[in-house]
Amino acid sequence: MKNYKIAATAMLACFALGASGCLLSFAYMSVRELSRQSRLDKQAAFRLQEIESRKLSEEHRNWRELPEELQRFRRDYFISMDDFAAFRRDLNSCLAANGFTAANITSQFGRSLSKTRKVTISFSLEGPYRNLKKFIYDMEQKPKMHFFERIELSSRGETVSGKFKMEATLDE
Repeated sequence: MKNYKIAATAMLACFALGASGCLLSFAYMSVRELSRQSRLDKQAAFRLQEIESRKLSEEHRNWRELPEELQRFRRDYFISMDDFAAFRRDLNSCLAANGFTAANITSQFGRSLSKTRKVTISFSLEGPYRNLKKFIYDMEQKPKMHFFERIELSSRGETVSGKFKMEATLDE
């Protein structure tokens, strides 16, 4: 019976040793997995930082280009008082070229805001639809931008009436 006790004790010791080895192995794998997960989290955080850095760099580049864009916008879309006078002459010649006479052209100058001033030009036209359409197209082709703020068209038979409101920005 002593042999069985020694064998049983040896077996229990081997079992305990195997179980502790297994537990140590599980603990080692868990620590390794935590370490691996920590590295992956750090890599993911680094990638996210890198992406954010690229976005920030792109935004910074856009901000550096903004003054140039503003100058280009100002040059292309703001007009001087001389340009406004030329615009009025162009408007009159465009009206005449399309068979219109507009005696009721009114210009309203807005308040001056940081060296710019909005000018609203209002007038009414009456004539064939094709001529009104060509007039609108011709005005949109002008070199400086003059916005059509509002166009109201109404029809009475063959004649179309149009109320136009245009705006331009003066650079003082």
